Amino acid sequence: MEQEITETYTFNPDDYRDGRRKTDGKTFREVVKEFERDFHQRHRDDYALNLYANSATMRLLEKSCGAAPFLSWYYKREIETVEAAMEAHRAEVKPRKLKIPYAKQKPDETGINKMLMNMFKPKTSGSFFALNEACRLWQELEKNPPLWWKNLLADKDLYIEIRKDNYANVYYYGGNIALIQWTGGEVTAETHQKYLGDNTPVRTIIDKKTGNEKRIYEYRDCREKLQTREGLEEMKRYVRDIYQGIHGENSHAETREARDRNKHVYTSSEKSVQGALKLRFPDRYIDSEFAYQWPYIDKKEKKHTTIRIDLVELREKTLVFTELKLITDSRLTSRKGEAEIISQMGAYANFIKKYVEELKNYYAQLLRIKKRLGLWKGETDIESVSLTPELLIVNTYKKDEMSEGKDKRIDAIKDLKEKRTFDTSIVDYPDLCE
Repeated sequence: MEQEITETYTFNPDDYRDGRRKTDGKTFREVVKEFERDFHQRHRDDYALNLYANSATMRLLEKSCGAAPFLSWYYKREIETVEAAMEAHRAEVKPRKLKIPYAKQKPDETGINKMLMNMFKPKTSGSFFALNEACRLWQELEKNPPLWWKNLLADKDLYIEIRKDNYANVYYYGGNIALIQWTGGEVTAETHQKYLGDNTPVRTIIDKKTGNEKRIYEYRDCREKLQTREGLEEMKRYVRDIYQGIHGENSHAETREARDRNKHVYTSSEKSVQGALKLRFPDRYIDSEFAYQWPYIDKKEKKHTTIRIDLVELREKTLVFTELKLITDSRLTSRKGEAEIISQMGAYANFIKKYVEELKNYYAQLLRIKKRLGLWKGETDIESVSLTPELLIVNTYKKDEMSEGKDKRIDAIKDLKEKRTFDTSIVDYPDLCE
């Protein structure tokens, strides 16, 4: 290692109970996130690859993450390793590698680091228990909402989703126009730099696997823009332009509107259809873009899979999980073997069955938070969870521009209705929001 930069962050363990800070209910995991953000603000060109901590810190982190027993097993060995290194440092000798007899297959150092670092990924790594109704973010947005937050609530083109790691996403035209968090003692809002009109990547790197150039962009503070109606409309325009292919990397290519016209479809954007459903039925769909990483091993990828479900509906106090697909989606049919969508829906069914109670409790919490923030007007009670996921297929073909090939494709897709592990419905695009 040519250079190591060290920053020291401290806390008082007595300020925490069951992994949460007594004063504001914030998990220790969230506190560590703030430490990481502070580090990167101080040293923007460097990366913190290692977390050096004592046993008290690791145990508190374990509690705040609601770590499963198999993860706790690794935590304990990580704690022992850290303590051994600290003892060696005090004795001014080179730290030795701690040899531990493993009862299971021994993970290498990279594997352990991945398990620890994955806990800090903002979208898929949090458990159902991470959502905290007492989180400072929800308190501030409820009691002391900034003007820019009020502007977001008042805009009828936007919809806001609460995430299990205690932050919020604001969506427009299929784009995540703002990320709302409690950071550094205040409510913050960030957006992709493209939505502020800056399409120049902060840097470029070479992908080691493909050898291709990869552009790196960043999220930036957008509170000043959101403070005025004009600023918000400007951000929305950039989202629309990027979506239409008018602005950004694809600005010289064919626009989405032209491609759709040439393909004789109403739209080729699943995200825009998803957004239309959310805005048209705000009392029906309580969540979108649900994501959860669960311990199911993908045989092909040999790694844990992330469940991603497009829409979550509350239907007469019953949770219903819906996967949205356009009729042009290649995963709906297959010339060889079974269509990919069948295994995908089967995985959804297994996931729902495994986490019925967790899902019910999680969404009851989520609805209570949404109601406090003015994002939900209905009841917050959830009595049951449907064990059968639903596949909603949107027929985007224009009726007056059909062909024999399109008719055959529709007939083939209708066979999905015969599957018993999930329910299938096909809706014509013009009838979608009726």
